[in-house]
Amino acid sequence: MLVGGVGLPWMRDLDFGTQFVRRMEVLDWPGDVLVEDLSYAAHRVLHLLQEVKPDKVILVGAMPRFADVAGTVRRYSLDLTPPSDEDVQARLGDAAGGTIDLDHTLAVGRYWKAFPEDTVVIEVEPADRTFGLGFTDAVEAAMEPVLAMVREEVGMRSDDVRAAPAGGS
Repeated sequence: MLVGGVGLPWMRDLDFGTQFVRRMEVLDWPGDVLVEDLSYAAHRVLHLLQEVKPDKVILVGAMPRFADVAGTVRRYSLDLTPPSDEDVQARLGDAAGGTIDLDHTLAVGRYWKAFPEDTVVIEVEPADRTFGLGFTDAVEAAMEPVLAMVREEVGMRSDDVRAAPAGGS
């Protein structure tokens, strides 16, 4: 099982996926759960998915959809329908130019059928998309509910996840 965070480093609320993984890394997870920061170009995430071939993927990030209030958490099963050739070509061009976001990662992975049938996306509506560190209060408040959703997806009770012993898990 792969739990991956996709974030745009140093871009306030858009860095949610990256920071979520950093907070998760200090927790003790079952041996079959790989926790990875996937905050890099979509084609590199594709290569990791092709190498690891997980049975389940849980992706976490922040994406502006503008239909929800900041801090709103959305959880959905990924529609595996591949995007058009033109769409994926444009997204690969964006990725080569440095674009990192959940939508690009999802499009490229779907195009090459890299996601397993059991793929869940958990995303947070950002408020502040400017350069800087730290979250707005609304997005910070989403951290624990998102962690609870990931625990549920992994099949764990909330008391199953605890801080790893010093020196790693």
